[in-house]
Amino acid sequence: MKLFAILLLVGTVAFGINFEGYGQMNVVSDSINYGEGLHKWGQAGFRMEGSNWDVKLDVDRVSSGEGAVVPRFYRSHLDTQLEGRINFGGFTINPEIQITKHFDSTDVVLPLFLGEGYRNSALRPGLRLSYSLPGIFEISGRGLFWKKDVTALDSDNDTEWSEMTYGGDVLWHTPIGGYLAVAGISHQTKLETLDYDQNWSRVDVSAGYEPLHFPSNTFLTAEAEYSLYTGEDYTGASLPNRFTGRLRAVQNVARNVMFNITFSQAADFYEDETRFGPFQSAIRGQYKFGGWGNVPSSIVIGGQLTESAITTRLGELEGRISIYSGLSALVTGKLWYGPSSVVNTGGYRTREIIGGGLEFRMQNGLNTFVVYEREASTLSTNEVWGKIRGGLGFYPAQF
Repeated sequence: MKLFAILLLVGTVAFGINFEGYGQMNVVSDSINYGEGLHKWGQAGFRMEGSNWDVKLDVDRVSSGEGAVVPRFYRSHLDTQLEGRINFGGFTINPEIQITKHFDSTDVVLPLFLGEGYRNSALRPGLRLSYSLPGIFEISGRGLFWKKDVTALDSDNDTEWSEMTYGGDVLWHTPIGGYLAVAGISHQTKLETLDYDQNWSRVDVSAGYEPLHFPSNTFLTAEAEYSLYTGEDYTGASLPNRFTGRLRAVQNVARNVMFNITFSQAADFYEDETRFGPFQSAIRGQYKFGGWGNVPSSIVIGGQLTESAITTRLGELEGRISIYSGLSALVTGKLWYGPSSVVNTGGYRTREIIGGGLEFRMQNGLNTFVVYEREASTLSTNEVWGKIRGGLGFYPAQF
């Protein structure tokens, strides 16, 4: 480790390499007995950058308990991802590899009702190659390969779960502010010992418009996309074609006030009928002000609605108010409505969350925070509980 640090320091000085690192650790505990009752999440990584290349490493470590009252959606795992970029002329090469190790085996549902299993680890190498003329033309191709170690619950045999995805896209920016794009993707899933080998593919044709002449500090993007599918989904049913329309508008009322609005609606075309697909809408407003310290203060108010087979609604308020030097007060409030994963609580439930805390940022990139939240929910038991979140991190640290 010491030798590596010396070589890294020599390289950054001799070859003009920029080196940047970060790290953070978050801990969450609450008053409901989850078993271990503690969720620990840590991240660390670095980035080295030269004149026409860079290398980035991210490491994500999660450790958590589990209980029967409110099931968690995460498990203990170690996720490592290494990415690279090389530029020459208009070409860019992006190799990557991701390694995931599950320490307590993540539950998975096998396709075509073949049962359930545990995923113990996964390996995913990938490569992307692209060429672009900025503001005019872009073309790219990408391939990914997953190899997953899966144990079936109803047999003594492990199965090698492999997936391969490859495809490409072409994008043309028109002189009047619009753009046209065509993309294709193919996906294959194989489970060796369970005699499962399925493929699906998709072709996307999309067009969008970004007005070149619009009021100052106003941005608008409209897009329409049609996707043609072949193959079957996870349950063996035929995949429908889909049309999706999207609209996004951003308005900077002043240098410190901003609104962001998005809409999206999809329609699915089956052989014998047409169904409305997912609908999404969101609005977000942000107000920035100086406060009393040297860290920028802000208040964010947002709302979101999604409708498909299920419906979710979310309203939230987040605030960071600078108090003194690098010390800030944190305020959070959320009202969420959506499907319930808790046993014996009905199909949907409402959650109300309100809390606050403190954050301290130092000039060297080090920051720490602690937040207490009170949550009320429409559960049969444990309708109100408290939660403490805290963390320590630094970003960026430059050498």
